[in-house]
Amino acid sequence: MDLKTLMARMFDTARPTFRRFWVPVLLCVTLTLTLSEALTRDPFDSVERLLRVALAVIPGILAAWCAILYWERRYTGPEQGSTTGVGTGDSAAGLEKSPLLQTPGGKNSEMTANLVAIPVAGLAIASTYAMLRDFRVVAMSRHLAICLVLALGCFIVPHVRRRGSLEMYVVRIFSHAAVSALFAAIMFFGLSAITLTVSSLFSLHVTARAYLRIFLWMAGTLAPFLFMAGIPRGTVEGDPGDYPKVLKNLVLFVVTPLLTAYTLVLYVYFAKILVTREWPVGLVGHLVLWYSMVGAAILYFVWPLTGENKWGSAFSYYFPKAVIPLTLMMFAAVGIRVRHYGITENRYYVMVFGAWVLGAMLYLMAARRRRGLVLPISLAIVAVLTVVGPLSSFSVAKWSQNRRFEALLNKYGMLQSGTIVHPTQQVPAEDRREFAEILFYFSRNHSLEDVRYLPRDFKFDEFEEVFGFSYLDAGFPVPPDGVIPKQHRYVRYQPEGQAVDTRGYDILFDFTSEFGRGPAVSLSRDGVEVVYNKETWEIQVRAEGATVWRKSVYEHILERLARYGDVTDVDLLPEDAVITGESEGLRVKLVIASLWGDLSDTATGKPVAGHMLFYVLVSRD
Repeated sequence: MDLKTLMARMFDTARPTFRRFWVPVLLCVTLTLTLSEALTRDPFDSVERLLRVALAVIPGILAAWCAILYWERRYTGPEQGSTTGVGTGDSAAGLEKSPLLQTPGGKNSEMTANLVAIPVAGLAIASTYAMLRDFRVVAMSRHLAICLVLALGCFIVPHVRRRGSLEMYVVRIFSHAAVSALFAAIMFFGLSAITLTVSSLFSLHVTARAYLRIFLWMAGTLAPFLFMAGIPRGTVEGDPGDYPKVLKNLVLFVVTPLLTAYTLVLYVYFAKILVTREWPVGLVGHLVLWYSMVGAAILYFVWPLTGENKWGSAFSYYFPKAVIPLTLMMFAAVGIRVRHYGITENRYYVMVFGAWVLGAMLYLMAARRRRGLVLPISLAIVAVLTVVGPLSSFSVAKWSQNRRFEALLNKYGMLQSGTIVHPTQQVPAEDRREFAEILFYFSRNHSLEDVRYLPRDFKFDEFEEVFGFSYLDAGFPVPPDGVIPKQHRYVRYQPEGQAVDTRGYDILFDFTSEFGRGPAVSLSRDGVEVVYNKETWEIQVRAEGATVWRKSVYEHILERLARYGDVTDVDLLPEDAVITGESEGLRVKLVIASLWGDLSDTATGKPVAGHMLFYVLVSRD
């Protein structure tokens, strides 16, 4: 077979999938191009807008799938037979000849479905982009909720008031997703090996960005395209004979035994609690939640096998009953955290989705006739309610943390006529930390303007003036003796973009990459070596083995901080980020690209913590 014939067959194979899903395919290409541009740009370039576009395109792809599947359900019935491959287009091509798709007109219906998908996807992209004003908790939580709802919609839409098996539909989708991922992974490693071999044999300079671009194209375009080729038209029949044998063995003999063992571990821990009477705190809530939600998803893979396998039947019968006591234990653990520290978004999600799991398990136990759509529809509704409206996680968390803040103010007589006053008694270090934690939470996740009773335009450097005691860093542990530690002093320099003037210099040493272990790193070129001590922030320039220029960036920054007085959180100016010098026939220019440090302890002669990325330019006179 010649190359021309091979390429023709490849295009003929791919044509049915592209014709059926050309809008999602083009959106996948857009996503790949955007991510490739954002993740391979120079470190000084701003990529925030590109990342916003990329994140907005993801709901657009899911929305386009939902629109096309909704349109197709008008002309398709339950699909018979199984396609265990990756979706080569043969099944799609065969279905085009089906009378079901010739009403009202085969290819015309595919074109109409994609034309319907364009405004739906556009609306999803535009609304998501407008919502993603930043990458903080509120925006990202809503983005994840939108993606979850639309992903669930891809399973719900084909089955509403339609005959077919949702369970076998899930099995079919998962099988094609796994095979598509495997194909894309093999392509990635194959192309990467070819690239590495060519660059090594022909002495080509291929950076890590080339491999990243290969990965993005395989994961962002090829894998979704192969996956789309295997999406069934309409619903599928519930014939267990169509269940892929490999997946069946994986579910029955690997996944369900592992879930059973995990369940036993949690019950042993539950027994330990009953014996020691020490209620769980911390991570146990997340462990139980994710375990029970994964278990609920696994049930969709087990249900088609219950008629022919006793182990599958026993697992589907006993698993919902086993989850309920563990869910109650999870609520007890989260309740302890809520009582002491109030509700945050994470605790809210654990409680709400834990309640969904509990309701789902009770439904599965009580229902005489199980309806597969109940779980995904209810989960989609819960996901929407957690991010929208007065009962959303954000509204409830802000209300809870404000109550916690108000209780602390009243405890020390610091609230009079709606105004914060200085305390009437000594405030212990633990409660000072709690004040700081609450304000830090609002500053990181929401806004200080959402804190009731706080003065308008409040800044952290006004903390002592407003509260009557010094700020205790929320991330710093309270010492056992209750002594308040020294106040930290932070400095940072994070420009959105930077142009470096290299005129008059011969060599540029790039220290903007992450370095390996060890306190010192060095770069050398043409007899000149630059040595950087990561612990002390000292830079040395050596020529012919001798040090000809030395500069401590730590001391340089301390000199610049003198003009800021007692300010504890300082953003350096661009002119503070450039250091020049001359020595023994060399001219040196140091340009700081990014810096963060804790300079609270000046006695050590080095930062308490931090990192610095920079350039060094050298010229021989």
